[in-house]
Amino acid sequence: MKNKANKIMVITVTDVRNIPKQQWTKPLTENCKELVWIDLKKIYLEHGKEKTQKILLKKVEQEKPEFLFMYDSLFYDINLLSLMDGIKQVSKKTRTVLFSGDDDLTFDYTRYLALFFDYILLGLIDYVKIYEEHGLNNAYYITPADYKEIPQQAKKYDVTFMGADKADRREVLDYLHKSGVNITLFGYPTWKKYPGLRDIYKGMLPSEEYLKTISQSKINLCFSKNMLGVPHLTGRFLENSVLKSFSLIEYSPQVAELLKEGKEIVMFKTKEEALKKIKYYLEHENERENIAKAAYKKVTVDFDFRKNLKKFIQKALKQKPKSNVPKEDSSLIYLNEKLMKEPKEQLFKKIKNFEYIAFSKGKVIKSRFKDRLQVYSIKENKKQISCCDYTIYSKQLGDYARFRFVPFGKVPNREYAPYLSINQIVMTKKFFIENFAQIKNAYKKEMINFVNQKNTAFVSIPLVRISKFRSKFFKQKELTEQLGLFLFSFHRELYARRKNPIRFMQYVFSLLKEIIMGKRFIIKQIKYRIPKS
Repeated sequence: MKNKANKIMVITVTDVRNIPKQQWTKPLTENCKELVWIDLKKIYLEHGKEKTQKILLKKVEQEKPEFLFMYDSLFYDINLLSLMDGIKQVSKKTRTVLFSGDDDLTFDYTRYLALFFDYILLGLIDYVKIYEEHGLNNAYYITPADYKEIPQQAKKYDVTFMGADKADRREVLDYLHKSGVNITLFGYPTWKKYPGLRDIYKGMLPSEEYLKTISQSKINLCFSKNMLGVPHLTGRFLENSVLKSFSLIEYSPQVAELLKEGKEIVMFKTKEEALKKIKYYLEHENERENIAKAAYKKVTVDFDFRKNLKKFIQKALKQKPKSNVPKEDSSLIYLNEKLMKEPKEQLFKKIKNFEYIAFSKGKVIKSRFKDRLQVYSIKENKKQISCCDYTIYSKQLGDYARFRFVPFGKVPNREYAPYLSINQIVMTKKFFIENFAQIKNAYKKEMINFVNQKNTAFVSIPLVRISKFRSKFFKQKELTEQLGLFLFSFHRELYARRKNPIRFMQYVFSLLKEIIMGKRFIIKQIKYRIPKS
């Protein structure tokens, strides 16, 4: 029986501050004869978006790996559906694997992305069942916590926290700091904007220091709430545990099911309880260390990364790559401006033999996967409407912004309705007929007011490109910053052209042209991305 893959390729970011390469190198090396790393960020910033897609496709065609691993968080600015479809054409025997660590936030994205992969590895164990409930039996739980080779470090810090500013973390950290806890904070520079935390913030850690710091901490503080404020299974305590370092973790029902409270893990529900337990475990070293040892034993037996990865690869080697991409659906009809002006009875006759209605208005370009994914989303979710994302483009700039009706870490909001385009919508014929007057009015006035969480399946992938939009789109600051409704990418294209003065200036002039034509938000975005001193 074949135990190893001949060749594994990984597409990720490989700089020192990015964890995947550090986490996955040894476990993957043990499971293949040759491991090839492709630095997506480096290629993108050297060649730009369009060439990056071609380069990635060419590398896969040349290497023909048995496995191709990719990470979901890297691809919001790349046409990944087209890329994955192309990979299947040039390397039919390659097994494609998607790793997703934040399905509680990105499920409306990754669940559809997973259709274009042979397998998906999940960082949240409870989502394996959810994928299976949606007919996807190619999902596996795996956590990349594998640091047994890191030597034990002398304790240097009382309490540390490493991570981003989200949910109510700042409130808890501020409370602990003001209560006299000797806490050290690491993470993104956004922490510096809070005066009360500046003196404890020590910057970002490269991966080798990150691991040492975990081991050097008496108490590693872990938060469980995601950006929506909902507790979930964080992998941080697993990383701490394999280093035999004590974790104090915010309560999570998923963690409570996996480890014994007070024996293998210690949790808190309020900031006051966190303070109380920090004081207790700083004073009771033996008890703290015994819990850390018990957690280490539990994690290395039940969540051993190398063992689980080996098991997955050996199972996948016995299987042939299988496509999960939905087939074309001939039961969908597009209604354009001419058809929408026809009398109701006449229009209803034309849609009689179709089950789904899509719309076309203005100058738009749709993905060749749009119809099949949106019809699939309606069927799979038992909804009446499907709403996808879109990109805004111009001939000179290409796609320079992406609209997300379900912003990362936020809930769809009625206030977002003005930003919708009718071109994003697919619906059942039944809903169209029953709500015809409202839909016709929405089509005419371009105000989509019938989309909500109850009746709509959201496909958080840009399947439509539009060129025209209302100028008021970008007047609200919170909608245009990095995690708002719009993601901007023209700054990356500028950087990619920096070594070619002619191409660089062509792009600058195109930006100026768009600004003169009324797209003032571009100035705001450029200012937003200039590093603050």
